[in-house]
Amino acid sequence: MSTPLPYLRARSPEQKEERRRHLLDTAKTLLGEIPGVHDLGINELARRAQMTKSNVYRYFESSEAVLLDVLVEEFIQWRAELRKALSRGGKRSGTIEHIARAFSATVAARPLLCRLTSIFPSILEHNVSAERIVQFKHGLLAVRQQTALDFHGCLPSISASGFEKFIHHAVPLLIGLWPLSNPAELAAEVTARPDLAALRYQFQQDLEEGMLMLLRGLRTSGSTS
Repeated sequence: MSTPLPYLRARSPEQKEERRRHLLDTAKTLLGEIPGVHDLGINELARRAQMTKSNVYRYFESSEAVLLDVLVEEFIQWRAELRKALSRGGKRSGTIEHIARAFSATVAARPLLCRLTSIFPSILEHNVSAERIVQFKHGLLAVRQQTALDFHGCLPSISASGFEKFIHHAVPLLIGLWPLSNPAELAAEVTARPDLAALRYQFQQDLEEGMLMLLRGLRTSGSTS
């Protein structure tokens, strides 16, 4: 069993950020090991980070607050990967098909992002302060606005505000598709029956198709630059 390291108060902003970074990296490692993201607890986080529980609370008010920070980081890293995917379009670059494919492929490549996104309205936004929720929402808003600009740069015929509307509707689709595509073991066995094949979901494929529907509707509605 690990023994917490002797506590030395982080005094400078750099030291505080280093400790916060250590906790987030430890949380990400744990999330790769536990069955559900909601199983992350402050006790285990403190043990693995070799800190006391009270010291962890100096940086995060709850396990949900830790997960919110991890989720914002996941979105930031996803956006960097999306920008690379958008630039590799070749002949398909500058089409809604390319955007839908890049969006769905890069999201599907980050299962932690999908797991956290699927529960942030129902679980992660509980047991945290209003101030923390405001910070989280501002982080999400910044990523959404930047991503809309990335999409607009790829396809200028649709305005950045139009792409913000697209993302606004894409997030609920992502939230719903992830658990439907990763059902509990018994539910997966049941839907494996031939007569229930219509109830199966394939996350990346269905997400791409959903993105295309949204983008076609957006284009038809006249949300152009």
